[in-house]
Amino acid sequence: MNDTLIQDSSKVANQLIGKSLENPHSTNWWMWIAIAEFLIIAFILLKEKLRGKETAQQKFKNDALKQDVDFNNIINSSFNSIALYDELKVKCHPDRFATDAVKNAIAENIFQEITKNKTNAKRLIELKEEAKQKLNINF
Repeated sequence: MNDTLIQDSSKVANQLIGKSLENPHSTNWWMWIAIAEFLIIAFILLKEKLRGKETAQQKFKNDALKQDVDFNNIINSSFNSIALYDELKVKCHPDRFATDAVKNAIAENIFQEITKNKTNAKRLIELKEEAKQKLNINF
């Protein structure tokens, strides 16, 4: 049965080839469609290959451009944060409140925040106000 199927298939193929040989001006539309599909796929793959991936530097730049920047805080932090940090670390040190356990815990939390934000003048000013209110410190 397989032999007859193969023979029938070869007869059909020979007939198609024979028809195309009889009329050399006939157009094989399926071949042109296959070539067009190949060219489209090759173009898409080439385009993806040339586009490349976003580098870490490009990603960092794009993320930075999406964020709001407080230039006033940057300039203020550049010139004033060290002096403000030095003042706050002395006045808000937890050892100054060793006798009062509640104030000592508050001072420790504030002192940790001061240390984390030692170059952020805006946050240091907020912590100074918090220390005035919670620890009753006069600056």
